[in-house]
Amino acid sequence: MRSKIGLLLMAGVYLCCATIVKAQEVMLTPPKILTITREVVKTGKSAAHEKWEQGFPKAYAKAKWPTHYLAMTAITGENRVLFMSAYDSMAAWEADALAQNRNAELSATNETLGTKDGEFLTESKTAVFKFMPELSYQPEVPLAGVRGFVLEAQVVKLGHGRHYEEIRKMVKAAHEKAGVNEHYSVYHVSAGAPSGLYLIFFPMKGLAEIDQSEAAHGQAYKDAVGDEGRNKLTDFAKEGLESSETELFVFSPKMSYVSKEWVDTDPEFWAPKPAPAAKPAAEKKEAKP
Repeated sequence: MRSKIGLLLMAGVYLCCATIVKAQEVMLTPPKILTITREVVKTGKSAAHEKWEQGFPKAYAKAKWPTHYLAMTAITGENRVLFMSAYDSMAAWEADALAQNRNAELSATNETLGTKDGEFLTESKTAVFKFMPELSYQPEVPLAGVRGFVLEAQVVKLGHGRHYEEIRKMVKAAHEKAGVNEHYSVYHVSAGAPSGLYLIFFPMKGLAEIDQSEAAHGQAYKDAVGDEGRNKLTDFAKEGLESSETELFVFSPKMSYVSKEWVDTDPEFWAPKPAPAAKPAAEKKEAKP
C-alpha cells in the first residue's frame, strides 16, 4: 500500500490482516510480512500533515483498492507517524506495488499528494519486517477497543541474533507457564534498517493497561522465570543488547485506510461523523428569546 516502490508503503501492524471469526468478531492477526513507513513530522506541522494525509485513503477508497493500511501517531518521542501494511510474502508486496503503478489515476493522485506531503516532513523511511511466531505470545487479539500499541524496539549486537531468540523463547515460555494476561508479536527486520532490529508490538486499549503491567507480571511470572532466567536476561542485556527503546503509539483513523470489517467493529472510532457546523454569531443572537 502507498508503496515506496510506487510511492509509499504501509498498512496492518499486526495488523491490517484482520480476520472474521465466530460472532463476527474481528481479530488482529499478525501478517507474515509487515511494511512500515516512518514519517517524522516538522514541529508545528502535525495538524496540516494529518489534514493532507487524508487525501491518500480517499484515493484508495475511490479506487476500491484491496490492500489496506493502518496509520498511528507517536505520543512519546519524536513527532512521527507510522504507516503499516500487511502481506503474505515479499512477492505479494511487490505485486501490490506493481498493480498500483499500472493504475494511472491512482498513481497520478499519489504522486501529487506525495510531492506536497514532503513539505511537512523532515524524514521518511520504509522498512520491511518478518513475523516471528516462535517468539510471540498470544499474538491474536480481538480488534474491538484496541486503540494503539506499546512498541518496543530492540537492537541486538552483531552475532547475538540466536542468543536473543533463545532469550525471547525463554520469556515466552515463562509467560505461558504463568498464564500472563498479555499479547505481543515479535518482528525482525528484513530490509531497510539495521539487521539487529527487532520490534515487539503490545496492543493496548488505553494507558491504564500500562499501569497494570507490573501486576500482570507478578509472582507467578517471576517464579516461572526463576533465578537462572533472570541471570540470563541480565547477562544478555550486558553482552548482546545494543539498545532498547519503548514508545507509545495511538491509531489515527483519519490517516488510515482500513477495511469495512474494521470500521464495523467500532464505527464511532474508525468513521466518526463530522461535528455539526457551528452557527454564525448572528444566528445565535437571533435565536435568543
